[in-house]
Amino acid sequence: MVRVGLLILSEVAAGALAATPASAQEARTPDRDEIIVTAQKRKQTDDSVGMSITVATKDPLRLRGIDAVADLPRLVPGLTLQDSTFASTSFTLRGVGFFNSDLSTPPAVTVYVDEAPLPYPAMTRLAAFDLERVEVLKGPQGTLFGQNATGGAINYIASAPSSVLHSGADLTFGRFDRLQVGGFVSGPLAKGLTARVAVQARWGDGWQKSITRPDDRLGGIEEYQGRATLEWMASDRLSSRLVLTFTHDGSERPAGQFIAAVPPRPALAVPGLLTFPVIERPRSADWNLYRADTGERISYAGNTNLFHTRWRSDYELGDRLTLTSLTSFGRFHLAYAQDPNGTPFSLNEVIDKAGKVSSFFQEFRLAGHEGRLNWLAGLNYTRDRISDAPRQLFRDVDSSHLFQAVDPLAYVDANQLRNRTRVQTYAAFGRVEYALSSRLTAEGALRFTIDRRTFDSCALAVTDHFARFWNLFRRGRQPLTQVGDCYVLDPANDLQPVDNVHNKLNENSLSWRFGLNWTARPGLLVYANASRGYKAGTSPVAAVSTVNQYKPIGQESVLAYEAGLKGSFFDRRLHLAASGFYYDYRDKQLRSARLDPPFGPLEALASIPKSHVIGAEVQVIARPFDGLTLDTAATYTHSEIDRFVGYDGLTNFGNQSGTPFPFSPKWQSITNLDYEFPLGRGVRAFVGGSLTYRSGTYAGVGRRPALRIDPYTLIDLRAGVAIGERYRAWLWARNVTNEYYWTNVFSNANAVSRFVGQPATYGIALSQRM
Repeated sequence: MVRVGLLILSEVAAGALAATPASAQEARTPDRDEIIVTAQKRKQTDDSVGMSITVATKDPLRLRGIDAVADLPRLVPGLTLQDSTFASTSFTLRGVGFFNSDLSTPPAVTVYVDEAPLPYPAMTRLAAFDLERVEVLKGPQGTLFGQNATGGAINYIASAPSSVLHSGADLTFGRFDRLQVGGFVSGPLAKGLTARVAVQARWGDGWQKSITRPDDRLGGIEEYQGRATLEWMASDRLSSRLVLTFTHDGSERPAGQFIAAVPPRPALAVPGLLTFPVIERPRSADWNLYRADTGERISYAGNTNLFHTRWRSDYELGDRLTLTSLTSFGRFHLAYAQDPNGTPFSLNEVIDKAGKVSSFFQEFRLAGHEGRLNWLAGLNYTRDRISDAPRQLFRDVDSSHLFQAVDPLAYVDANQLRNRTRVQTYAAFGRVEYALSSRLTAEGALRFTIDRRTFDSCALAVTDHFARFWNLFRRGRQPLTQVGDCYVLDPANDLQPVDNVHNKLNENSLSWRFGLNWTARPGLLVYANASRGYKAGTSPVAAVSTVNQYKPIGQESVLAYEAGLKGSFFDRRLHLAASGFYYDYRDKQLRSARLDPPFGPLEALASIPKSHVIGAEVQVIARPFDGLTLDTAATYTHSEIDRFVGYDGLTNFGNQSGTPFPFSPKWQSITNLDYEFPLGRGVRAFVGGSLTYRSGTYAGVGRRPALRIDPYTLIDLRAGVAIGERYRAWLWARNVTNEYYWTNVFSNANAVSRFVGQPATYGIALSQRM
C-alpha cells in the first residue's frame, strides 16, 4: 500500500512546476532546455533547487517591459516596493521588509548583480538592464548571501560576452513622449578574450499635473546606463571576468498626492491648507516652487550617479575543486529634490545634494564535489562608508510659528540632517549537500557574521530664524544655538546641545539552514527546510530634538520553515508549484513614530518583540497546445504582530498586538496569457496580456484608515510580429484601465499624502538582434 501511495503521489504531483514554488515566470516547452540558476552559488537547473525562486529570462523581461527595479512587483507575486520621502526604495517580500526613509538603512531584501551586492536600496534603481535573467530567492538567504536578506535576495544576472560577434538594438516610444534606446555589441577580441558593451538611455516628459498651475508638469525622465564586460579564458582551468557599470539618474522625483490636512494646532495652519482639495485622480498633484530657506526656485531634477565594478575569477585546482574570488566596489552619489506633501506650501520639502555611499566587498570560496557530496566554504569582508545631509524645508508647518508672538523673526524654515555611518562585516560560511540515496538529498549550511557599525548623527540649524526659534524654546539656556550648530539636546546634561551624537552597534550572528530534497521521480522535487536569518541593526536619520531619539535598534532574527514541491506532467504541458511557509520573528524592525513636543509626530524606529508570518504560494503554467501559454501565480500572506506596546504609524500610543505588518497584502497574484502563431514563412505574430492584483494593506503599524492602501488590479496588453529571430516589433499598453492606485501613504508634517502609481501608458517597441 505504501508503494502504491507513493506511485500515485509521484504521478499527481508530477505537475509541480519545474521552475520554482509560486514563481519562475517562464513557460517551459517540451523541447526547451531547463533554466539554469545560481541560487546556491553553483549552476543548477531551477527545478533541482529546494527553495522558492522566481526566475525570468531576458525575452519575457523585454516583452513585458520589466527593465527597472520598480517593475519587479509585476513579475514576482508576494513582492511589493515602497518609495519614501527621501528618495530611497524598500522591498517587502512575503510580508518581510523594512521601510525606512534614509540612505544608510540596511534592507531586509538585498539586491545583487552577478552575486555582488548593492547593499543599500537607493543604489539599485537603475541596476536592471542588459540582463540574461533575474532570480528572486524567497525566505532567509543569509547562509550564502549574508545578513540583510531575511526576506530574500534579488540577483540580477547580466548578459555575458559571446564567443561570436553578436549585436542588438532596441527602441521604445510611448505616452508622455517617453523614448528609450539601447543596444549592445558582443564578441571576441583575441584568442581567449571576449567583450561586451551595452548602453541604454531613456527620456520623457512629466506625467503629473499641478492643480494650482495648469501648465506645470513633474515626473520627467532622464536616465543613462552603460556596462562594459571583459572576459578572459586564460586556460582550461582559469577564467576571469571584469565588469564596469555606470548609471546616471537625472529624473524628477514625483510629488506626493495630498489627501488630508492634520495640523496639531489648526489655528496656526498656513492659510489655505485646511481647505486644500483632496486629490483622487492619477495625474493630479501639486508641489512647492520655491525654497523656504533661500527663496530660490526648486529644481526637482536629480543628479544621481552609480559606478560599480565587479571582478570574478574562477580557478580549477583539480577536477573536483574550484577556487573563486569575487571583488566588487561601488561608489554612489545621491542628489535630488522632492515634495512629498503634494501641496504648494512648504510642509517638508527635501533637498539633498550630499548623499554618498562607498562600498567594498571581497569574497573567497572553495567549492568541490566528491561522490555523493557537494560542498562549499568561504570567507568574505565588507566595508561601507555612508554619509548624507538632506535639508528639510517646513516654513509653513503650524508648529514653526509657536513663538512668533514673542519674536517675529523666530520661526522654523529649514534644518539639515547630518549622518555618517561606518560598517565593517566579516563572515565565514559553508554549505554541504549529501545524497543519502539516489532520490533523497540532505543539505546544511552555516554562516557566522561579525558586524561592526558606528553612527555619527545630528540635526543642524541652518538659518538664523530657526536658531532664534530654538533658543526661545530652550528658554535662555546657554550657550545659544547659532547658525550651523547641532541643536539636538542631551537630557543627561541639563538639556545642553551637543556637537554630535555618536552611537555604535557591535553584533554577531549565526545563520543556518537545513533541508531535505526528495526526487519522487524525474521531474518531481519535494522539499522541506528550516533556516535562521538576521538583519543588521541600525540608527535612524531623522529630525530629532533629543539625543535619545538617535538610539540604535538591534538586529532582528527570523526562524523560517518552508515545504513545497516542483514538477511537471502531460509531457511538460502542465506545470504546478506549491509551497507553504511560516516565519517566527524576534525583534523585528519597523518604522514607527514618537510624539515630540513641540514639533508633534517625528519618525522613529521600533523593535517588535514577537511577530509571525504564515502563508502559501501556488503557480500553474499550462501549455495546452503549441503557441498558447497561461502562467498564473498567487501568494497568500498573513502577518501579525504578537507583542508590541508602542506608537502606530500616526503616533497613537497603545497595544499594537494583533495588527499586520506594513506593506503586507494578504493576497497577491500575477497572470500572464501569451499566444504565438505563424503568419507566413519565418513570420510569427504574438499577443498577450498580464494581470496584477494586490489586496489591501497598511503603510504603517496599526490598522489606521488614513494609512490604508486600497486593493488594485492592473492590466497590461501587448501584440506584435517577429521575423525570424532577428526582428521584432510590438505595441504595448500598461494599466490600460487607468486604475487609480497608490503604493505608500505617510503622515508628513501637517499633511497626509501618498505616492500614486502612473496612469495608463502605451507605445511601440522595436528590437533587432544580429
